[in-house]
Amino acid sequence: MSIDAKKIIFRRLVREYEFLVEDLRDIEQANTEIKDSFMKSLNEIDQEGILQTDEMDNMADDWAKSVKEHEDLEKESNKHPDFKGLFRKVVVKCHPDKLDSNMSAPELGEYKAIYEQAVSANETEDWAQLIMAAMKLGVEIPESAYDQIESIENSINKLKEKQTNILNSIAWTWYKTDNSDSKSDILKQHLDFMALITKKQN
Repeated sequence: MSIDAKKIIFRRLVREYEFLVEDLRDIEQANTEIKDSFMKSLNEIDQEGILQTDEMDNMADDWAKSVKEHEDLEKESNKHPDFKGLFRKVVVKCHPDKLDSNMSAPELGEYKAIYEQAVSANETEDWAQLIMAAMKLGVEIPESAYDQIESIENSINKLKEKQTNILNSIAWTWYKTDNSDSKSDILKQHLDFMALITKKQN
């Protein structure tokens, strides 16, 4: 593949990644409200207190632990030297301690968000996220970054997977259902499912 074609594909992927990041942020904001509404409706029909059992608490703890273990595994990597170099250049430009105190509050907030984005990218060696931060700051992208197309595609696929998991969740299925009887059926079926799971834990 020629360097020009590679750079074009690279730019397209970075734009797609940036869109997906913004889109996922919106979905996650909506998801917080949808989940709260779903759980409130679920609690209203939970006459037996299924959702308040120790088994449910233990399941929630186990799930949170498994998520943390997965995130910790993703952080274990030997970073590419150019990745480290790009990270340092980004951080120098947006570290909260190095920012001009005369900046406006919106500007400071924007730089802080970029800094947090870079730190997050560094934890999992996410080229796409770091490149996006660098481009916002006008930091030159190293030539080796254009060889990270597969890595950026993997980051894009992870974002798409997160979106799919949220949009296909039981809470979203319930939320998008217009018929009130169907909504009630979804709640009852989910509560029955949770009751079955808690029995298996005993």
